[in-house]
Amino acid sequence: MRFPVYPIISGLVLAGIVHISIILLIPTLASQDAWSKLVATGPQWNFSRLNQKGGNNSSLLSATDPLFELASCRFTLSEGPVLIKSAGRLPFWSVAVFDRFGKNVYSFNDRTTIDQQLNLLILNPVQMSILREDPPASVDQSIVVEAQIDEGFILIRALQPDDSWIPAIDDFLNNASCERFSF
Repeated sequence: MRFPVYPIISGLVLAGIVHISIILLIPTLASQDAWSKLVATGPQWNFSRLNQKGGNNSSLLSATDPLFELASCRFTLSEGPVLIKSAGRLPFWSVAVFDRFGKNVYSFNDRTTIDQQLNLLILNPVQMSILREDPPASVDQSIVVEAQIDEGFILIRALQPDDSWIPAIDDFLNNASCERFSF
């Protein structure tokens, strides 16, 4: 009678381990992650509007707040630091920096910037050490972020409390630049 109990318990434990392992690997192995969806929106080093009203990217992000307009830019730090800029007065905007796998690396909003203007410089540790040796004057007004990532993306969220803000938000997001920074 004791003999069948051990194989059954061993089989259940092994099945549980396999089940948990598969569940934990799903995000890593999924083909429809945020990065692969953003690849379809446009080239690297360029902002793409994600949920612009009437646009074709409305299905890209599910469960987004309808009061926010979104724009995203993919970058590769191995090709150089990235400088993100935009200007304009909005009720509220926020920026989040994510790695290739969607992990939030850094985030801030307009209340923590100089004069509520978007001016962000993202560098890897090697680029940061070069920048510290001889920082250019143009970096004085920038928020400088050291990120240990190779690839990533920026997500800008702009609050649109009512339709009167559409021109200002369109101007802010459409004129946002995502470009390589040269020392």
